[in-house]
Amino acid sequence: MTKRFVCIGMVVCILLSLCSCEKAPNNIVNETPEEDISFISVMLGDKNIEEWNENNVIANVSWDKLKLSEDDEKKFPELKKTFDKLNNEALKDAKALMYELSGAAKDLEGDKYNPLYLEGVSEVYLQRADTKIVSYVEEVFVHSGGVHPDYHYITSNFNPKTGEKLILTDVMPSIKGLPDILESELSIKYDYLNFGENQLWTIFNEYSPEDYNWTLDYQGITFWFSPYDIAAYAAGPLSVKIYFDEEPYIFNEEYTKAPSGNFCLMLPMRQKIDFDLSLNDDKKDCIEVDTMPDHYGSYNMLSVTVNGKTYTDEINYAYDFDVYLAHIGDKNYIYSDSFSDNDYHMFCTWDINGDTPKMTQELYGTEVDYEYIEEGFEDGTVYKQAFNNPEFLRLETRFEILGTRGATATYKLSETDGKPEMTDKAYTFNYGHDVKTAIPLDAELLPEMEKTELPIGTSLTPYQTDGKTFVDLKTENGSVVRLNIDVSDWPRKVNGIPEDECFEELLYAG
Repeated sequence: MTKRFVCIGMVVCILLSLCSCEKAPNNIVNETPEEDISFISVMLGDKNIEEWNENNVIANVSWDKLKLSEDDEKKFPELKKTFDKLNNEALKDAKALMYELSGAAKDLEGDKYNPLYLEGVSEVYLQRADTKIVSYVEEVFVHSGGVHPDYHYITSNFNPKTGEKLILTDVMPSIKGLPDILESELSIKYDYLNFGENQLWTIFNEYSPEDYNWTLDYQGITFWFSPYDIAAYAAGPLSVKIYFDEEPYIFNEEYTKAPSGNFCLMLPMRQKIDFDLSLNDDKKDCIEVDTMPDHYGSYNMLSVTVNGKTYTDEINYAYDFDVYLAHIGDKNYIYSDSFSDNDYHMFCTWDINGDTPKMTQELYGTEVDYEYIEEGFEDGTVYKQAFNNPEFLRLETRFEILGTRGATATYKLSETDGKPEMTDKAYTFNYGHDVKTAIPLDAELLPEMEKTELPIGTSLTPYQTDGKTFVDLKTENGSVVRLNIDVSDWPRKVNGIPEDECFEELLYAG
């Protein structure tokens, strides 16, 4: 596609530096590989530059930074270097785009109560991350005041050990027959579009391996096409998947192997994603997630469409959503992580195995765990796990226990119903204020559970809780004590006594 930013000249690569300048008995080929393949934990960090202008025009640029978990940074130092380089380039490009948007804003005028937004948004959706390949698609959206915004896809694929970019012929040694396959698959999936006779084949026959935008997951390879690539702008972005088990002869076998039969990937919004949902039929399934304004226009509602059947959550409104798709056993689920006022989050499980998608679990005050990293003077980034391993998911939950606090625990996804199952024995607090006793309190000294008394004025740091019956706290000398709690009503009770009588100045949000 010709990537065109309206009214901002030749700024084409801005916000793109995070990227590189049916069935056989199983829908996953080689589920049990001969060599050891394991998941890699990739984290995404939101960055934002916003500028208010006097003529009611707001210019905003946001993008995702890339980071490995602390353990994987040690295992894959070259990949870390690649991510660091891409992050530095992204910051430079974001500043350059902000300069362009701010310049365009000077020639425009917005309404006092409805400002005009000029923006550039780049979002990363991880498709696969393991010791063979890290693969993601990046959706770029730029609105600079023209007739319509520009948006397109860029993909990146890396060798985790070397940090080097992988090209299409690494995973498909020969692409000689690829134009025929793509023309056939696209014509079937988008049968309502008139591509013209042999038009697609002609376009792809002129492509070099570097011209394709592609990502790899554990079912196959997906090709992504931006507006103007192969169809008009009005057709929107297009994508199509070639499954490993449908065309096994065209793939390098080492990239068709998986760490396990269970995996997760991130879903872009407003895109028809190919995914094999059933082991027992030959049809090709299609999944699409989207948002729509609520009844008052202040929030968004999430809708999930599977093979044309849609369910919209009209109860749990939010500002934004991160959406994941998981294959677990022989079933499939969608997970949404949303936030609304006061940064209040909700983590929901959607069952997509029946005739119509349905929500089966709502974890209030819960989100995918995050980590704040200081990256310079008055500068930091909040990174969240790009959830890809069903056996390891860290969730943070907001508790109202001795004040408002966040606590984290590790989960795995159930093969029975897809719901997150806690694997830790307790939640570990990660924010919240210390407390000081206002009266003597009976407690148990861990780990022996010996009886002890906490005198008035004892300073304590809440440490762990089961969220229902106990809270563990650290004393100033490093020991850990346990108090009994009752959270069934307000006020919360400690040892049967209202908590505000037990402690001084408990702080609750809101």
